[in-house]
Amino acid sequence: MNANRNFLTAVLLFTVFGVGTSIAADNSSLLNKGFFGSPAQAKPDTTIKLSKATGSIYVDHFATARFENDKGETFVWRFDSAMEMSNFPLNIIAPRGFDAGKTRAIVIHPNGHFN
Repeated sequence: MNANRNFLTAVLLFTVFGVGTSIAADNSSLLNKGFFGSPAQAKPDTTIKLSKATGSIYVDHFATARFENDKGETFVWRFDSAMEMSNFPLNIIAPRGFDAGKTRAIVIHPNGHFN
């Protein structure tokens, strides 16, 4: 019961305050549970090139995107995320060592998800 309460507390904090480094202690648990989506092997729907100046990127829910930074590093991600996790720093999902800068991922959910 205590583990569920801690998990729900983390989800509530992420929902209210957004995911940030100050409350990012449990990101790995949320990442492992698929709250941010999942790594993908499938052909991406789009390729998004990141630079140091990239502030936010917008992706559709269930889209698969290939990310490429200005160092040539890449990864592919499927945004099958929970609705509560629709605005978060890209570095949370990026592989270790991938330079995502301060880019935020904003997942656009269809109107039907809000009902």
